[in-house]
Amino acid sequence: MDLSDPRSFRRQVGGVAMIVAPLVFVIAELLHARFQTEAAKQLTAVADNTGRWYAAHALVLLSLALAVPAFLGLVHLLGRGRAAFGHVGLVAFVPGVVAVAAIVGMELVLWQMAQPSANRGEMVALAERLNESAGIVAVFLVALLFPLAWLLVGIGLYVARTVPAWAAVLIALAQPIGFAGELAGGPKALAVSAQIAFALGLIPVGVRVLRQSDAEWEPDRPSVPAPAA
Repeated sequence: MDLSDPRSFRRQVGGVAMIVAPLVFVIAELLHARFQTEAAKQLTAVADNTGRWYAAHALVLLSLALAVPAFLGLVHLLGRGRAAFGHVGLVAFVPGVVAVAAIVGMELVLWQMAQPSANRGEMVALAERLNESAGIVAVFLVALLFPLAWLLVGIGLYVARTVPAWAAVLIALAQPIGFAGELAGGPKALAVSAQIAFALGLIPVGVRVLRQSDAEWEPDRPSVPAPAA
């Protein structure tokens, strides 16, 4: 990785992130317990395997960090012709990823609430208050901007034809379907399948980005000359 050339650095970081981020999302989803709307059931699911719950959410935080350069790379691929999709997508992506990270933090608190040493009745009551809090509902609503951002950038890629149409469709639809399935209490297989579809769409784009030359990545900008020895 060439740290002296910002064009090369952005291309390589974006390409690697497009490959690694969806893979981490898949692993995290496989480890994550099925989402429960009832506090008591959710705490039971966490208590059944606290180690997996913690690992899943640590991986989600990692995947969210990787999603940032991956998303910026996709916005770059839109170019000037379909830049509006990328710009609006970024407006949705930033608060969306922050809200999702906040939810992950809240669910890491459940990891401690489900420990055997915690008072079960008090923890269930606390979880119920959190679920019914207007402030938490607002965070969940903002989190919906995260899948919306991927939908917008996927539509932009489809219209711009800068990636294969099937890859653009998978990028656009995977996260919205996965989020909808989770919030509706759908089967675990649906959430996992959505993340696999996301990986199948995004990883080939990342490979393609890594194979591009710097001139193909940013054709309007000259390369930064290497410093003199």
